[in-house]
Amino acid sequence: MTALLLAALALVGAGQATEDVWQITLKDGTIVWNLRLEALRRDTVVFRQDKKTMRYPLLRVDEMRLVRAAKHEVGGVVDGARYDGAANGTSDLVYQLTLLDLAERRQVVEQILRTRTPPPQK
Repeated sequence: MTALLLAALALVGAGQATEDVWQITLKDGTIVWNLRLEALRRDTVVFRQDKKTMRYPLLRVDEMRLVRAAKHEVGGVVDGARYDGAANGTSDLVYQLTLLDLAERRQVVEQILRTRTPPPQK
């Protein structure tokens, strides 16, 4: 029974891993949340946000952050302890683009797109 439950949880987790959630910081300090990385079109990075398509010139994007939920620990929370079961930034993967030129930024995004898990087909 335990093995079956663990297998089911692994499948649920695997399904969630295909829908990467990104946050970007623009050159003017604006932070845009809840993005799904779609593509790189010339010098423009393309995201999906809900049902909208969002496009940003690469030179306008200073940071790309792959948002990951922190490890969830089952059990009681001890007095004074923090609950780390939600996305809190400690396990995010951050790509700092500020000091990179256009060609280097393009390489970073191309590498992300090559190595990411594709989203499920609907």
